[in-house]
Amino acid sequence: MRYSEAITVGIDGSSNALGAVRWAAHAATIHQTTLDIVFALETAAPPLIDYAVPEVYFDAARLYAKAAVATAVQVAETESPDIEIRTHVVVDSARGALLSRSRSSSMVAVGSSGTGRLTAALMGSVATALASHSVCPLAIIKDNGEPPRPTGRVTVGVDGSPESLEALDWAAHEATDRAAQLSVISAWNSTGFQQSDRAFADAEREIESALAVHVNAIKRRLPRLRITTQVIDDAPVAALAKASDDSDLLIVGSRGRGGFTGLLLGSTSQGVLYSARCPLIIVP
Repeated sequence: MRYSEAITVGIDGSSNALGAVRWAAHAATIHQTTLDIVFALETAAPPLIDYAVPEVYFDAARLYAKAAVATAVQVAETESPDIEIRTHVVVDSARGALLSRSRSSSMVAVGSSGTGRLTAALMGSVATALASHSVCPLAIIKDNGEPPRPTGRVTVGVDGSPESLEALDWAAHEATDRAAQLSVISAWNSTGFQQSDRAFADAEREIESALAVHVNAIKRRLPRLRITTQVIDDAPVAALAKASDDSDLLIVGSRGRGGFTGLLLGSTSQGVLYSARCPLIIVP
């Protein structure tokens, strides 16, 4: 079972994190699993460890964590009153705590602001580490300040790599569990081709043919799943951003051939993470 373990959501007391809690609680209901809420209580920074840190500092941090967790539980229970919720306040960095949890979770979810800035405890290197090294799928939930409009569509980017095919398989099951349509997109950059050239048509047909093989395999296993396919002549990041406008979920693999999934390991990874305008799931 893909969701045999809990869904873990990382929180930091921010409103953006609560958006991730709300999404994760709903996902836990859909997949009939437990929700683990994790607050990472970071110790004093290394330059301070040679000095006496007042105990009141730690008391205040613990109280803040307790309050943040209580609020997150309330949000989760309001969204999904029937799920089992477990809470964890761990002494660790956000990066370390969530990477560790990814080894025993079905999915890890974190929040992101509407401008693409990850929430305070999860920004910068933490997001990159999770995207690149999480053992389980990572969900990045963007809070745009308004409730999402359900579209009934799950979109997945495929470039033919094994990792993107794993993302395709995951997306097919997500769409099935959500009773949604699956939109399969393959983007390629035709720079150097003229659309009137035979080479352009041959290249596009080759991509369509390869994509059809993988999609047909999904159709045989999940005959009731509604699937559409698109081969798009566009930069992958741009194609992903456009597709996310009309999707409930956008799913990619963590590595690939330099298309959708390969971008997540390079300098353009920030573009993919920040440009998606719906929840983004990265499948390792």
